[in-house]
Amino acid sequence: MLFNHAPKPTRSYPKIQNMRLIKIFIAVAILMVSNSTNAQDTTRVLFIGNSFTGANNLPNLFEQLAANAGHHVVIGAHTPGGISVGDIRQGNQAHMNNPYVYNLIKGDDWDYLVLQDNQGRFSHPRGKFPDPSFQSKVIEGHLRIRDSLLYYHPCAHMIWFGGFGTKNGLSPDFTCGVAMIDSIYQNYKFLNDTAHQVIAPIGPAFKRIIAAYPAIDLWGGDATHPSLHGSFLTACVIYTTVFKQSPLLSTYNPGISASHDTLLKTVGYQTTLDSLNFTGLDSITPLISRSNDTLVITGYPQCSWFYNDAPYPSANCTAIMDQVGRYSAIVTDSKGCMFKAWEYELASSNVNYEQLPLESMAVYPNPGTGKFKLKLSEPGTAFSYILTTSGGKIIDRQDLNLESVVIDLTNHPKGLYILQVNVKGALITKKILKE
Repeated sequence: MLFNHAPKPTRSYPKIQNMRLIKIFIAVAILMVSNSTNAQDTTRVLFIGNSFTGANNLPNLFEQLAANAGHHVVIGAHTPGGISVGDIRQGNQAHMNNPYVYNLIKGDDWDYLVLQDNQGRFSHPRGKFPDPSFQSKVIEGHLRIRDSLLYYHPCAHMIWFGGFGTKNGLSPDFTCGVAMIDSIYQNYKFLNDTAHQVIAPIGPAFKRIIAAYPAIDLWGGDATHPSLHGSFLTACVIYTTVFKQSPLLSTYNPGISASHDTLLKTVGYQTTLDSLNFTGLDSITPLISRSNDTLVITGYPQCSWFYNDAPYPSANCTAIMDQVGRYSAIVTDSKGCMFKAWEYELASSNVNYEQLPLESMAVYPNPGTGKFKLKLSEPGTAFSYILTTSGGKIIDRQDLNLESVVIDLTNHPKGLYILQVNVKGALITKKILKE
């Protein structure tokens, strides 16, 4: 039998027949309410996969990263070796058919489900997977598990494990691991065109290490499963995806050199940030706008602000930055679902905003037909920018140290775009019109 989801349980309660029981019931209720604030601070993540997730105990690596950054997490895992999401030959052991998987899904109030499939199933040409000879229902299996998660937990999100294949590729189609990673990632994007969830860009993070630090081996001795370095890099990508902050805030080191620890945390964070246009993470991430010392979030009825992870007093969806540190927010939409924004870090509280007028930056031609040049009046100034649609969807995000950069909107529709440039801690906002 195939399972989409298990039926919702029904509950019955005995009638309370005396005052003593009533008092006990009230006391328990008060205790539950008093604990509800702490419960809201807990992030629950379920890992479903096989030995690629089980190797080096990826769920534990993620849990330790989170705990040592001050996050309270609850972790669940089901990672039997060799099991795929939708391999027909595996019968009820395949994740999409396994009652145990669906019992896990309904068994706790999960915020995220990280689903790792056999990565070889994603290595075929884009839009042409799976190969019928594999007798595997890749897309159907992912959608079934997604539907079960959302049935029981409407505010939860799937995280697709956009990972890696074998270190040396897979003959005859792939002559190296990088080529296999590219194909896997393309097919996860193809899946997400239908699934509309979030991809963890693990493969792209692997590629950055392979290209710049070839001495770091991300694979284990079998050249298939990840080494500790590979698993920790994966954990850093998932951490960034879930908490929308740098893993460098965590003091946890899994037993690698301090330099490698810093490197993998940095690459995991930056890759996730640079991949927003492709992963779907921006769709569940509120946009924080800054004007001088004021942070604003629009489009949500309720916002809770935090300063260095502690509650921060604010006027709902507006916060005033009055000291150096990390500012973040959790918003609540009309359905009661909560979303975390990327952290905003104020490096200096002594910025003179009058020193950075609009004339310190130029964008031209504006209006334009596709390509716009952003130029600063002071060469060599480090700056960052966020480009969004008029509705707030992030299109591009960059950290640069150049005099000028070309913003390419050639493949985007005509209309109004918002460019927010951060220079020396000050925010300059410009409108760009593509005709």
